[in-house]
Amino acid sequence: MKTFTSDYSEDFASELRSSKASARIPREDAVMDLAKRVGQMTDSGAGVTRIDLERYMGRNDLLRINYLQRGVNAARAVCRIYIPDLFGAQGEWGTGFLITPRLIITNNHVIKDKAAAARGFAEFDFEADVNGRMKSSKTFSFLPDECFITSGEDLLDFTIIAVADQSEDGSVLLESFGFLRMIPALNKIDEKEFVTIIQHPGGGEKYIAVRENEVIKIGDAIDPLKDKRLWYSSDTATGSSGAPVFNDQWQVVALHHSSVTESRIVDGKKQIQLNDGSWVDENELAKFSDEAIKYIANEGIRTSKIIEEISMQHAAAGEDRFMLIQQLLDDVNGVILISGSKPKESIVPGKDLAQTASSFEKALAAKAKGNLRDKTYYTGRTGFDDNFLGMNIGLPLIKDTNDIAVVDGTKDNVLRYTHYSIVYSKTRKMAFYAAVNIDGSKSNSLNRGTDKWFKDPRIDLSIQVGDEFYSSEPGSLGNKGYFDRGHLVRRLDPVWGDEKTSILANDDTFHWTNCSPQYWQFNQGQDLWQGLENYILYNTDEEDVMANVYNGPIFSDDDQKHRGILIPKYFWKVVVVKDKNARIFSSAYVVDQSKWATNIPFEIIPTGDFNHFQTTVEKLEKQTGLTFSDIIRNSDVRKNKADKNLRSLSDIDHPRR
Repeated sequence: MKTFTSDYSEDFASELRSSKASARIPREDAVMDLAKRVGQMTDSGAGVTRIDLERYMGRNDLLRINYLQRGVNAARAVCRIYIPDLFGAQGEWGTGFLITPRLIITNNHVIKDKAAAARGFAEFDFEADVNGRMKSSKTFSFLPDECFITSGEDLLDFTIIAVADQSEDGSVLLESFGFLRMIPALNKIDEKEFVTIIQHPGGGEKYIAVRENEVIKIGDAIDPLKDKRLWYSSDTATGSSGAPVFNDQWQVVALHHSSVTESRIVDGKKQIQLNDGSWVDENELAKFSDEAIKYIANEGIRTSKIIEEISMQHAAAGEDRFMLIQQLLDDVNGVILISGSKPKESIVPGKDLAQTASSFEKALAAKAKGNLRDKTYYTGRTGFDDNFLGMNIGLPLIKDTNDIAVVDGTKDNVLRYTHYSIVYSKTRKMAFYAAVNIDGSKSNSLNRGTDKWFKDPRIDLSIQVGDEFYSSEPGSLGNKGYFDRGHLVRRLDPVWGDEKTSILANDDTFHWTNCSPQYWQFNQGQDLWQGLENYILYNTDEEDVMANVYNGPIFSDDDQKHRGILIPKYFWKVVVVKDKNARIFSSAYVVDQSKWATNIPFEIIPTGDFNHFQTTVEKLEKQTGLTFSDIIRNSDVRKNKADKNLRSLSDIDHPRR
C-alpha cells in the first residue's frame, strides 16, 4: 500500500521542521514527568536501570540486551493484511497487529468497512528466518460480525476487527502469536526519544525501522484533532499503514497512520518536493514511488487517544456492544486481565508453539475419528476393473512415484473402492486421478442421503483435506465455503449392480480422497464438469453404455493457496466408451475453474484466458505427467488434431457417434 499522507499548512510543516532541529525542551514539571516516565518503563516488563534514565536525558544511547529479544517477541504479533477489491482481481496490502488474543488493529484506510474485511485476510510469519529463508506463513480470516469498530481516516484512522481463532489451513491457533497491550496511560514516550516501527512495507516481508525515528512532537494544545497524534522524524518515511510504533521498552505508543511531505505553495498551488530536490504539483504525486518523495515526518495516532475513542464508541453502542471490545477495555484498564497475562506488561507472549500445535493436532484427530471407519470396512474392495471393457485398459502410470501416498495392505498404493480406484498425492493432499467403471445396463438411482464424508484410514490422515478446508468462511455466500466438496468420481457413476453393491458404491464416493476443491459455481454448472460427462455418456440412443472415466486436477507450479491448500485451476477428464460393435473410442477434455475464483482471498488471483477445450490424450499426458494405455491413446477421436475450444456441449466431437 502506498504511504498515506497527511495534508498540513505551511505553518504547521514549519513547526515540525523546527521541532526536528531543536534540542529537548524541559517540561514545566520535569520532576513529575520523569517520575511518570520511569513508572511506564517499570510497568512495561522490560525493567529499568540508570542507563535507561541517562538515555532518556539524552546522555546515552545504550540499550539493554533484552531489547533485541523483546523485539522478536513483539514482532510475532505483527502481520500483513490484504484487502482485495470488489472484483477480486487485485487489492492492497497494509500492516496490522494483535491487541488481544482475538483482535487486530490497523488503519481505517486499510480496512474501511465490514465488506472490505470479509474479502480480506491477515497473514502472520511472512518474514525471513535467521538463515534468510522465508518462514511458512499462516493466513487467518477476519470475522467482522463478531467485532468491528472504526474511526475514519480523517479522524483517528483506525479499525479494530475480530480474527478467526485458527489459521485457514487449520494448523495454527491465533493465540500462539501473543498480543501487544494498548496501554492507555500517558508518558510512554517523550519528545527527542526514539521510536521503533515493525512493518510490512509495500506488503512485502516483515521489516523493522530502528533509525531516523526521533519523536519531534506529541499532540497539540490548540488543535483537538492534532492533539491525538504524534510525529517522528524520518528521511524516507516508507513505513506501512497500520504498523505499531514502539518506545524503547516495546510499549505501543502509536498506530502508524501517515507521512507529512515537504511542501510549499507557489502561485496558490501546493507543490511537493522529491528527494532529488525537484518540485511537483501535488496532483502528480501518484506518479512517483514513496522512495522518490521527500518526507519531513511520520505521523502516528496516539495509543491513549485510540483507547479513549474506543471507550466512547463502546459506551454509545448500548445493547450492540461487542464482547471482544469489552474484554479489551477491561484488560487495558486493569479491571479483568486477559488470561495468562501479567498486569501492564506491554508484550503478552503467545502460548508455547509446540504445545499449541500438539493440542490442536489432538483436537483434529479427535474430530477425524468421528468420521473414520475401521480398516476392515474396506475388506474385499476390488476397485477399478482393468478388463471391464473386454480388453486390458488399466490405470494410468504416474511419473512422480515418490509423491504417491502409501496405502496400507497394497503393493501398488492404489485406493480401491466399489467400482472405482484412486491414486493419491501426499504433497498436494488430493488425488492424482480417479478412475471408475460405469455399466449403464445395471445402474440404479439412489437418493443422495446425508452427505457424510469420511477419511480413509488406509493412508496418512494428515494428508487428507476435510471439513477444516471446505467449511463456511467469512465472505462466502450464506453459510457456504468458497469451494464445494466436489466429487471426482460422480456419486451415481459407480452405483450399479445389486442393491447391496449399489448402496456400498454410493457411500464409497463420500471419501475425502475422492474430493477435490472445486469452486461452487464451477462444480454446480451443469454445462461444465458434470454436464460434460452426462452429455458424452447419455446423449445417444444407446442407453446401456459401458465406459471407463478417468479424471483429476492438473497440478501447476503457479497454483495459488487457499487455507494452505494449492488450488488447481484446471481439471481433466478422459472418457473411454465401447459401442454396440465392441469398438473402443476415447476423448480427452480440460475444463477451467479460474473464471469463478475472483472473490477468493488468494494472494494472487489465478488469471489467464477462461477456456474449456477438447484436447488429445497425448497432450494431456504432457500436462499431467500421466501415461495412459496405448489403447486409450490410439482410440482418441481427436488424435493428431489441434485443441478444440468448447463454447457449449454441442461443440464436442462425440466419441459415440
